[in-house]
Amino acid sequence: MIPRPRVFVTGMGVICAGAGSVAELRRLLREPKRSFQLPTVFPTAGESAGLPVAQVSGFDVAPPDALPRTHRLALQAAREALGVGPAPDAIVLGTTTGGILTTEFALQAGCTAPGAYRFHGLHTVAEHLAVSLGVRGPVVTVSTACSSAAVAMSVATALLRSGLARRVLAGAADCICRLTFHGFRQLQLVAPQGSAPLDIQRAGMTVGEGAGFLLLESAPNQRAIVAEVLGTGMSCDAYHATSPHPEGTGAGLAMRRALQDAGVDPSVIDYVNLHGTGTVDNDAAEARAMRQVFGSSLPALSSTKGLTGHALAAAGAIEAVICGIAISDGLLPANTGLQAVDEKLELHPVRDPTRARVGRVLSSSFGFGGNNACLVLGEAPTAPAAIEVGTSHPPAARLPPLRVAGAACLTASGDLAETWKALLAGQSVAGFVPEAAFSKAAPTAFIRRLRRLPRLMLALAQTASRASGRTSPPDLLAAGTAWGPLAETQDFLRKLFETGDQFSSPMDFIGSVHNAPAGQVALLLGAQAPNWTFSSGDRSFEQTLLCVSLAMTSGAPSALVMAAEAHEARLSPLFDPAAATGPLASDGGAALVLVADDGAPGARVRWLGENGNGDGSVQGAAVALCAHLAAQAPLDCYDAVGVSVPAAIGADADAELLRLTEMLPSCPLLTYRDRLGQHASVSATATALAARAVVEGVLPFGPDGISLRHRRLLLLLLGAHATAVEVFA
Repeated sequence: MIPRPRVFVTGMGVICAGAGSVAELRRLLREPKRSFQLPTVFPTAGESAGLPVAQVSGFDVAPPDALPRTHRLALQAAREALGVGPAPDAIVLGTTTGGILTTEFALQAGCTAPGAYRFHGLHTVAEHLAVSLGVRGPVVTVSTACSSAAVAMSVATALLRSGLARRVLAGAADCICRLTFHGFRQLQLVAPQGSAPLDIQRAGMTVGEGAGFLLLESAPNQRAIVAEVLGTGMSCDAYHATSPHPEGTGAGLAMRRALQDAGVDPSVIDYVNLHGTGTVDNDAAEARAMRQVFGSSLPALSSTKGLTGHALAAAGAIEAVICGIAISDGLLPANTGLQAVDEKLELHPVRDPTRARVGRVLSSSFGFGGNNACLVLGEAPTAPAAIEVGTSHPPAARLPPLRVAGAACLTASGDLAETWKALLAGQSVAGFVPEAAFSKAAPTAFIRRLRRLPRLMLALAQTASRASGRTSPPDLLAAGTAWGPLAETQDFLRKLFETGDQFSSPMDFIGSVHNAPAGQVALLLGAQAPNWTFSSGDRSFEQTLLCVSLAMTSGAPSALVMAAEAHEARLSPLFDPAAATGPLASDGGAALVLVADDGAPGARVRWLGENGNGDGSVQGAAVALCAHLAAQAPLDCYDAVGVSVPAAIGADADAELLRLTEMLPSCPLLTYRDRLGQHASVSATATALAARAVVEGVLPFGPDGISLRHRRLLLLLLGAHATAVEVFA
């Protein structure tokens, strides 16, 4: 058996409250000093006045046309991690805020110019990094609330282990904004005097911001090795939208999975960086999880959020950098803010910075929706021969195909069968999913109080699961959505602005995070499997399929993959104007239950690749990707090529389509958005339809359809980063 490639940390970058670089964070850990302050990037008054935040200094409010705060934080930390080396092969970034701070000011001012919101999407943070750094490979955006960074590093590790990449920039960035600050305040989770994790008087978290990145390599040959990523582990509580399981079962499961992936026993862990937010319930649940995993022989442990604040999606990345410093410097970080430990927790945190050998560390991150993710890092090998410097396994040509065990879609015409019938009749299925489709597919009692996007996801998940005939929960649950729960975001901010930033609905805040719908699906199905949400713009479905394929290549037997968008009357036209207005304005999505290719009859789906020009331009990206694919296998095996042309591309698509037609003379090109609609997850719908088409031998375009002699279709997405997926029987 060939050993899997090892993953090494060769660069780190960070910016957070109190530290603008790794060197400054190193000094801060040696001499802890809190720099919590009143927020200055947005006004506070009334109940919010006097509540401190962990704000990064030197990043004052920018003019409306400037790059948003999250983007600037990310770029500074990413550049430090990358240094002067070549561009990485891929970027995997976690975020929950994207350009929301800029959006908030524009919405409050009543701005209706879509250009003011061009950086709102979560995906724009990673895409700006890709252009700034010249990255041509996959650019993935993870949004699993406060576990986003750890999930991002897990995905990056999987990319390296698969051989699809050799250098990956992985991390996360989030800025403070009204949505998160007032959301946590409405939930009564913000500490009036600053967070004090594990303290008997702890009263909540301190909302923070920042960015952290690790440069990960499988074959380092030019840079010194800081540490090694030994293992990652994830789980979902499937318990509650915000509260952790009181016994910490999901958190403990993620810890054990990370240790198992690393191939190490709990007894060899020298230090644990706790999630440790400082809220009563979270600290108590994590303490129980620690005792489940380590028993009475607990390693040195501490939470560093009393020093840096809770930087949300970026927290796990900042703490991964802290773990790297702990390993390289032989330093146990202090549990800053602790006065009197809560003895009921039965934990004994490090009270002061302590010199000690730190060979292996565990870092935990937990988030809304019960998303749990843990990392195990280890010290770098001392002998150069032990790391096979400059060598690695050759890049994988392609990921293996996955069998479609069940499929579902929702369009303006209804479910998969109704959509298929409408297309065969020559009708367009563009438009908005009818309300009746939800009640047909999902339990009424479960969806009654939910808004449009979670109802879409639940209906798709339930229908695909039934179609698969599987009765057990999936081993992996992954969702894609470009814009997330817009109705919840709109209502939370509207109520906040109407009350002078005083009051809004805590439930709208809980529902506004991008991974909330996937969390609801986990609750419905009782799925404690890893639960991911990806928000990569029009590529959200393709990136979800990529990451699920990586996980299943590593042994996950089954996965539920979903992608959906929900139209919101005010925000959709501002965020995605070309797709949210006109005759092709649409919402909907699809879901697939995927299993390893076991030879059983049915459709197969395979992620083939992603390619960008490195400069943000559209022309040439898809052509270069097809040329790469043609070098691996002839393209004349496809009966047709379905092309997704996002409306935002405009005239740039014409030249690309012409060149593709010249490259693929024997394969008709079908631009399908004019039939299926213009929403960001429409490629998921196309894939579900393609899966049925290759089984039936006919593509439902036109009265008689298009006969599929080879029963094989290629699906291309045009854009600054083009993607390719194949579906075959």
